[in-house]
Amino acid sequence: MSIKRLAKNKKLLTLIAVAAVVTFMTIPLFLDAIYVPVIIMYHSVNEEGMELDGYEAKLNVSPAAFAKQMKFLHERNYNVIPLAEFIERIERGENIPRMTVAITFDDGLKNNFLHALPVLKKYNFPATIFVATDFVGKEGYLTRDDIKIMQENNISIGSHTVSHNWLPALDEKSIHKELWDSKKLLEEMTGREIKTLSYPLGGYNEKVKKIARKAGYIGAVATNPGRRQPKNDIFALKRIRISMTSDNLLVFLIETSGYYAFIKEIRDED
Repeated sequence: MSIKRLAKNKKLLTLIAVAAVVTFMTIPLFLDAIYVPVIIMYHSVNEEGMELDGYEAKLNVSPAAFAKQMKFLHERNYNVIPLAEFIERIERGENIPRMTVAITFDDGLKNNFLHALPVLKKYNFPATIFVATDFVGKEGYLTRDDIKIMQENNISIGSHTVSHNWLPALDEKSIHKELWDSKKLLEEMTGREIKTLSYPLGGYNEKVKKIARKAGYIGAVATNPGRRQPKNDIFALKRIRISMTSDNLLVFLIETSGYYAFIKEIRDED
């Protein structure tokens, strides 16, 4: 091999080595940038075909699937923490370690008490259930006694407003009523401070966030507000909806990886 060709090959190998080093160094930075701390969102936990009227099948998870998912989190040593602690860590600027999860439920359905609570108790997992106060005690929804029992078993109660209305469409006075009145009623009902809020249908805007903060909530969860929404906005926290497709534990693994929100946002924008 000529000296000229040898020098050329050495240069090529050097470029390849540099590219490999740069790639090796930038991949962790990229992964850190797209990682979103995991808050999972359930609605109904019920046998197939037994959903409440108006509930689409995609919002229902069977009790068997839910038990399998909680067992998965337990066996793989996920750190399941209360949503309030999750929010407080972000507010303090702390990094949420990988394999840390907060579990939430929207709407305050009776089947959460019947089917989810026993499994959560089994693994001593904390969770937050967001309750719309107008629904308490109605058929298919939690009663006051259910709520008290859940609180005694490591379940926090959060507000899902009074009437489950789409907040961005309301005037300021109505938003105020939805957020303040639900908080006050739930505090009277539970005897505890209500710290967290879930926007019905994931709907919010800057006015809603401002009123929520003034009402005394420490943070609020949305659904998936989009890639342009920062992941550390404690009044618009991203969540991963767990549905029937999550019965496949490979899907559930991806959803709880911390990278699914980025994948979904890219997919939905296409």
